[in-house]
Parts: sequence; C-alpha cells; structure tokens
Amino acid sequence: MKKRIKLLILILSISSIYLIYEINNKDNITYVSLGDSLSLGENSYGAATYGYSDYFKDYLEKKHLLSNYNKEYTSKTKTINDLYKDILLDELTTKDNKTYNLKRLLRDSEIISISIGLNDLIFEYNLKNHFLTDYEENRIVDNVFNNYKNLLKEIKKYYHYPVYIIGYYENNTKYDSLIRKLNKKYQNYCQKTNDFYIDTTFISKNKAYFDNPSSYYPNTEAYQQISLKMIKQYQQN
Repeated sequence: MKKRIKLLILILSISSIYLIYEINNKDNITYVSLGDSLSLGENSYGAATYGYSDYFKDYLEKKHLLSNYNKEYTSKTKTINDLYKDILLDELTTKDNKTYNLKRLLRDSEIISISIGLNDLIFEYNLKNHFLTDYEENRIVDNVFNNYKNLLKEIKKYYHYPVYIIGYYENNTKYDSLIRKLNKKYQNYCQKTNDFYIDTTFISKNKAYFDNPSSYYPNTEAYQQISLKMIKQYQQN
C-alpha cells in the first residue's frame, strides 16, 4: 500500500512539473534570425520571400510558443564582419513601431539561427582573381572561419543557448570546394560547442529546389525542408 502511495505521489509530482513547464513556456520565446541572403529568404530571382526562419517561426506560433520574431539583422550583402560590427555598435532597428537594440535582443532571445560566411568566401575568392590552389583555398576558409568564431564568441556574451548554425550547399559554382570546406569547419565547431548544425547539402545540385538554375538561391520548398530540419532539432532538445 505504501509503495502505491509513493508511486502515486511521484506520478503527481512529475505531472505537476510538466504542467508548470508547459504553462511557463507558452508564448514566451524570442526567436532571432541573423545573417545573409539565406537567412533573409532570397529566392531564385533575387527577391526576399518566405525563408526557413519564417517557416520555423510559423511552427513556433502554431505551438503557442512564440512571443517575438525578428530577422531585421539579415541582408543580402551581410558579412561576418558586418554582423560583428552591428553587435559592437549595438545597432538599432525598428519593427512594428518598436525599436530594438541588438545586444538586448540577443540577451532576450531563447532561439537564434544564423547563416553567414558565403559573402566572405566569395569576396576573398574574387580578390585572388585566378584559379586557387588547395593551399590558397584552405587559407581563405581558415580566415573566414576564424572571423566566424569571433562573431559567435561575441554573440554568446549575451545569448546563452545553442545556436542553430545553417550550413551551405553546392550548386555547380566555382565556390563549391570552398563551401564544402567551410561546412566541415562549421560541423566540427558545433560538435565541440553543442550548437546545432543544420545540414543543407540535400539541396546541392538538386533541380527540384531551384526555379532558376543560374541562381544560387533555392525555392520555397527548399526553405521549408530546411525549417523541418530545424523543427526536428528543436523537438529533440
């Protein structure tokens, strides 16, 4: 009899903890998307449309988890150094008639996703203006990745949860080798820091995900699939 009572008390305690958790986690998540065109949701024709962060935001809303969503710190030309300076300067932005400063936004966030580094790779590649040796490629990737680590270190001064780090994919461009190497760096980094690496290589060279074959940027179906990977990662954690 005593064992049954103890078991009942245990079940009630666990149920109470779960109920309190559910109540306290309704409509209170701030989600911030940072980065470049992929974060912005650029489509195959250069327009900013619904991206992976927007679909992930929709999921949080449907689950009554979302309080605030912000992707005002994304842009087509955003580089690692640009975003780093934004944080140092505590850049202000306005959304829905509310003004946000970046450091406070990072501090208040429960979820941050970021895709950044591609513009940096392209810029460094184009500076060389010739076919790159493997050594030169590695130097470029190391330089970009070191800047990336400094950026994340700055973000984590204010934000204290795992970052959703969105990888890149190949699309028959001269940057494919650099992209593969940078992805590997990002993956290894996440394994050491317990951040979440979101692999997008399923998009690579897949015609189903590109409405315009001459563009690097994918269609809405691809962005939906990226968001599903984020959702799966969120559900596991």
